[in-house]
Amino acid sequence: MAVICLGLALLPKNPVVAQPDLQRWAVMVSDLENRPWAGDLERIEPGCLTTPMSPQLTVNQWRPLSPWAETLIEELENLPLAEHHADRALGRILEGGMMRFKLVHALADRHRPAMIESLQAQNLPSEWSVLPMVLTGWDNSYYGPNRRAGAWAMDMPTALLLGLDIRRGWDERHVPEAMAAAACVRIAQVGQGFKASPIRQVLAFVRGEQAARSFDSGSLDADLLGWLHLLRVMLQVDRNFERDSFSALWALRSKEWSSHVCDSSPTLFFQHLAKLNVDIRGVRDENPWFTTDSIGLTPSRNQVLIPSEMIEGTTPEQRSDWCLWRPSQKEPGFLWVHTVMPGEVLGTLARRFGVRIEEIQRWNGLNGDLIRVGQALNMRCAPPTAPSSPSPQAPVSSPSEISWVWHTVKDGESYWSIAAQYPNVGLELLMKSNDTPAENLQPGMRLRVPVQ
Repeated sequence: MAVICLGLALLPKNPVVAQPDLQRWAVMVSDLENRPWAGDLERIEPGCLTTPMSPQLTVNQWRPLSPWAETLIEELENLPLAEHHADRALGRILEGGMMRFKLVHALADRHRPAMIESLQAQNLPSEWSVLPMVLTGWDNSYYGPNRRAGAWAMDMPTALLLGLDIRRGWDERHVPEAMAAAACVRIAQVGQGFKASPIRQVLAFVRGEQAARSFDSGSLDADLLGWLHLLRVMLQVDRNFERDSFSALWALRSKEWSSHVCDSSPTLFFQHLAKLNVDIRGVRDENPWFTTDSIGLTPSRNQVLIPSEMIEGTTPEQRSDWCLWRPSQKEPGFLWVHTVMPGEVLGTLARRFGVRIEEIQRWNGLNGDLIRVGQALNMRCAPPTAPSSPSPQAPVSSPSEISWVWHTVKDGESYWSIAAQYPNVGLELLMKSNDTPAENLQPGMRLRVPVQ
């Protein structure tokens, strides 16, 4: 896509609902720990994510901020209850051995360097690259409320105006290079429209032009206020704290994935790939631009990324059969049940299982986004590697039938790292056995660990 600075007249006129507040951002980022890519990085370099961090300031090596970022931070510091909200945001970033800090930067290190190059090539402030970190944790597979998608959580009307291709089964908001070009155009637009105020530029990008024009620091809703202070803290933490780069680990991980091209058919099905004993969540994370079960290959993505071991362990004839497979009209597809755990919302479930929020709503007759802990949800998608609920063939003991041992939470530990310490104890059962949401784990807490 060519990067052309369009006039402000092309900006959407209606305000858009705010992006995640501080609490929802914390839950969303904590959930990244359970994504297949996190396990892959940890396998390549044990401890890279799970080893607790302590904040190490780099005062003598602070990267200078651009004038735009300096002004933005000044505006954010003048918002109401600045110190209170900054403390809350910083606490979310630092707790748990800085796990959220590491997860966000680990994921950002995959595509952020290229984004910074795109911004610099357009003479735009490189600090704009922090925005996806506080919108989605830089998750390219993000799909959330109001049909926002991609690492930049761009709404559909804006994306279409910017020329991104969005149709059934395909969404260019998930394509990193397409989204980088579109983000640069959008940033140039809001910069032109609100030259004197970086905070209004950010609001125009996130909530729409009307929200930027009507901005009044004294009447901000609590969610947006908390989120803006999260942005302020992330801008400062991003340049002030020492951290390890994950770019080399991503390069190593990329060698474990290969491109599969369908010569015999333009369509492949995630449902069929899931039957080949592969973690389908990981496959969908690597191909987030394909948004339905039917993978309609396009000129820009005429291949599917799959684990290299799938290629190495099959013949060309077998791989050709993958592309010829079609689902039976008599079969409803996968049908399994997920029991809602503490802290889960439709958005996190949709991202975890590689489906859309609307699909979960349709499968379960839901009229809104509200779900409750313990609720059983019918899922018609590839099940996770470890099913979220007992299947008829392999029943799981109920809590009353399980013996317990106690585990005292140490600094930096999470449900994922604790489950890894106990053989035959899955993450789902460990979380189901305790009432504490993942984001509320604190050192010194005692958790029940089931012993079957």
